[in-house]
Amino acid sequence: MKYCRSCLTPDTRPNGRFNNLGICLPCEFAADGEKENYDKRLEELRKHVHKLTRTTKKSRWQCIIGVSGGKDSTRQALWAREKLGVNPLLVSIAYPPKQISYVGAHNLSNLISHGFDTMILGPAPVLSRELVREAFLRFCNWCKATEMALFSGVPRVAIQKRIPLIFWGENPALQVGDAGTLATSIWDGNSLVNSNTLAGGSLGWFTEVAGSASILEMYRFPNREQFRKHRVQTIFLGPAWKDWSGEKNTRVALVNGLQFRGGDPRASGDILGTSMVDEDWTIVNMLLKYYKFGFSRGTEYANELIRSGVISREEAIPYAELDEGCDDCYIKSFCKYINISDLQFWNTVRKFANPALFDLSGIRPRKKFMVGTDLANA
Repeated sequence: MKYCRSCLTPDTRPNGRFNNLGICLPCEFAADGEKENYDKRLEELRKHVHKLTRTTKKSRWQCIIGVSGGKDSTRQALWAREKLGVNPLLVSIAYPPKQISYVGAHNLSNLISHGFDTMILGPAPVLSRELVREAFLRFCNWCKATEMALFSGVPRVAIQKRIPLIFWGENPALQVGDAGTLATSIWDGNSLVNSNTLAGGSLGWFTEVAGSASILEMYRFPNREQFRKHRVQTIFLGPAWKDWSGEKNTRVALVNGLQFRGGDPRASGDILGTSMVDEDWTIVNMLLKYYKFGFSRGTEYANELIRSGVISREEAIPYAELDEGCDDCYIKSFCKYINISDLQFWNTVRKFANPALFDLSGIRPRKKFMVGTDLANA
């Protein structure tokens, strides 16, 4: 494992890449962004949005934004309405009742209270739990099932409602590092289909669990021909958003009524207490990601701070070391939901954990690397 020379992104990131100087894609973009005029980019975005929405000016909605009610989607909805002058239809693919948290339900209600029309869709609860269980046992990634519903629901509604424009917050290639989503334009989000989630999103195993493909429409991402036929375009907002960050989004959302998770970050890996708070088992999935790739959301937050110039790479290491934060209570709760034992959980984790990065001789894997130091030099 090697690290970006500028931040704490390791080369184990799926779809990640470094340039010949050992710099990751988001750090390259951040360095170029310092030379860009964000006001100029915002004006470019406005012109692009106007062109795509000129036939829907008299319609009730000019665009769709996928939301959970969390910090990012709250700020996206407010920003699109205030900065771009559009009236969005918000679409939330909600978790089943046994999974969604009270905080998550409150935050979605809070977002609606700001005057947005909102459509809430939810996958069938029993099937959702079966898919979550299978995704964990088969891939050690329970979100593989729910993320397909989250990604697929918004464009399906756009096609159904004949709304030609979908807004997405950050550009995953330029702001996170998923190079699969790179397109010819920094605004073009139609390449999301090539993201790490969707590129491996075959519904074959879904059908094995469901017994029939006919009940999987909630999880089926529209194909390129459907996008072209209905002239649906996905646009990234992030490139025109100079202060887009987890910390800034948190501040804006809290002022506008967001509730946070709270608690010790060492128990959740959630440093700000506002990351993916609509349910708690994402904390478990972040731990699984850590065991497979050697990084998780603590590292992502550390990288944000580095790229914004708030702290140095060395000062960011303690944040990245919170990647392993996941209290046993979250693991036990998750195991109860999908009806497996703690032993079965850890056996599955060790099956998928990276033996080059972790010592797998005990129940819980132990890291063999030092954050920020190439493994060969650790």
